[in-house]
Amino acid sequence: MGAPKKIIAESMFATETPILREDERVPKLSARGTDWSKANISHGQDLYDPVKNPDGVVRLTNAHNGFLHDDLAAFINSHNQFDKGDCSYGKGDTGTLRLRTAMANHLNEYFSPVNNFDAEQITFAAGVTSLSEISAMILCDPGDAVMIGRPCHSGFEKDLCMRTGVNIEWVSFAGDNQFSLLEVADYDAAFEEAKARGSNIKALIICNPHNPLGQCYPPETLKALMEFCASKEIHLISDEIYALSTYKRGDRPSETFTSVRSVDPSGIIDSRQVHVLYGMSKDYGAGGMRLGCVISQNQNFTKAVQAVSRFASPSKFSMGLAAKFLEDRQFVHQFLQESRRKLLQGRLYAEELLKQTDIPFHNRGNSGLAIWLDLRGFIPSIGANYDPWFAEQLIAKRLEEAGVLVDRGAVFSAPTAGRFRLVFSVDSATLREGIKR
Repeated sequence: MGAPKKIIAESMFATETPILREDERVPKLSARGTDWSKANISHGQDLYDPVKNPDGVVRLTNAHNGFLHDDLAAFINSHNQFDKGDCSYGKGDTGTLRLRTAMANHLNEYFSPVNNFDAEQITFAAGVTSLSEISAMILCDPGDAVMIGRPCHSGFEKDLCMRTGVNIEWVSFAGDNQFSLLEVADYDAAFEEAKARGSNIKALIICNPHNPLGQCYPPETLKALMEFCASKEIHLISDEIYALSTYKRGDRPSETFTSVRSVDPSGIIDSRQVHVLYGMSKDYGAGGMRLGCVISQNQNFTKAVQAVSRFASPSKFSMGLAAKFLEDRQFVHQFLQESRRKLLQGRLYAEELLKQTDIPFHNRGNSGLAIWLDLRGFIPSIGANYDPWFAEQLIAKRLEEAGVLVDRGAVFSAPTAGRFRLVFSVDSATLREGIKR
């Protein structure tokens, strides 16, 4: 049974908010406004604190690196001097030259690109969410589609489709490893099947490193995906937001991150078909900065992104702080080294707690901030007559009633019901309490 096509909410389970009866004298919302008003958007919960609020909700859904917040806040508090020019609109609505140069230099050091990143290839906006939507708008006309392997980032359904009229063609895999070179054939089969239905696919999107599976695409698979996109005359968008959140394990071979920009496109694909999404939210724990960028060697694509990004321009203050951060190379090196150490420590501690409570999980990969839980074994206990996806929703509801929030597999378009994503990059007391509940 396939995953549900329509996901409204990003919360643990997608329940529509009841529509209040409108006063007949008040003009009605538009059709799309009425549809969007049904979304179950959380404005925040009464969150757990081991000392101040031990009965609060343990939220293990937000994919932010809480291990970095103390060091990041200390840096910001010691570098928050601004001049009066930062108080105006100024220049750089899509990224100041200073920030774009700092990011290009940073990526050239850590991503090892075949051809160096250039500041003029980089466009900033208020988060990668905005740039995902903008990329879809620029590459697709309403009714066109992008293809994505399942499971994948829960936000794509909304980011790419909610306001654009773009559709998603989800790809399922015959094997159990969508990062294998062998699984590229499944993309080809899915493309041809969608084409036969009249679906006009314009791009393939991948998450590398992957969310929620925490694995990296090996170079040979990236090369094969580039060849696939070239053969179908579609674009390749690589969301590399977790690029530097990869850590080495001592108990098994560790995967390494390879950017699509570090694979030589010569004789494979026109480099103007390949685009990279990146930002400050994951690798640096700086989601509050609201800074993301898209990097492309396609000048027309970049100009179009710049034109649309005016509706999601980042703050001058955020751009100034991010530039200072990236320019301090010694601090960044130490910061990322400490991040990798804490991510490994947090992952191993989460695995230990899960094993103690006999909760199975996806035991591959060494990237990202989350673990992909396998609660499929609990579905029969809910009731044999229930649809598996409804049973998954009931499991999520019971977890919520117990005071712990995790994202269920349906929002990631998982191929089977019963998978949940648990974010482990929180303090040990919160993680321990959440798994206990």
